[in-house]
Amino acid sequence: MTNLWNVIAILVFGLGMTLFYVLMDFSARSPRKIPVENGEFHMPDMRFRYTAEDLYATFTLAGENRARMKRYWLLDFGFILCFLGAMLLIALNVVGLASPLFLLMGIAAIARALLDVAENLCFLCLYRIYPARNDALASAASLVTSAKFVFLFLWVAMLFYRLFTRAFGIA
Repeated sequence: MTNLWNVIAILVFGLGMTLFYVLMDFSARSPRKIPVENGEFHMPDMRFRYTAEDLYATFTLAGENRARMKRYWLLDFGFILCFLGAMLLIALNVVGLASPLFLLMGIAAIARALLDVAENLCFLCLYRIYPARNDALASAASLVTSAKFVFLFLWVAMLFYRLFTRAFGIA
C-alpha cells in the first residue's frame, strides 16, 4: 500500500509542478511574453545574483506588464509546494527514510522552499511599492535568491552522491 501512496503522491506533485510551470511560463499572461527589443524577458529570480539596479531595471522593462510578474510570483507559491513535495519524495525513494542523508536532503529541500517563499514575498513587497524604491529589500531579495540556489545545488549534489555510491556499491 505504501508503494501505491508513493506513486499517487509523485503523480500529484509532478502534475502540480507541470501545471504551475505551464501557467507561469507558457500562458498568454506569462512574463516571458512581455515584448522586449533584444530577446526574451527574464524574471529576476532566474539569475543567481542581481543588484537592486538590475531588479528595478527589470520592473521598468516590464512597464505596464508588471502585473504579469505579480501573477507569476503568486503562481510560484503553488510550484514551490509541489516542487518541495517532489524533492522530498525523490529523496525518500532514492535515499530511504533510515538514512542520515535523507534528513540532510530534507533540510536542504525545506530550506530551499522557505527561501523561495521569502524571495517571492520580497518581490511582491517591492512590486507593491514600485516606483518607490527599497534598495535594502531589493539587495536582501538577491541574497535570498542566491541562498535558494545554494540549497538547491546542495540537494542535487547529495542526490548525485547517493546515486553514485549506489551505482558503484560504495557503502
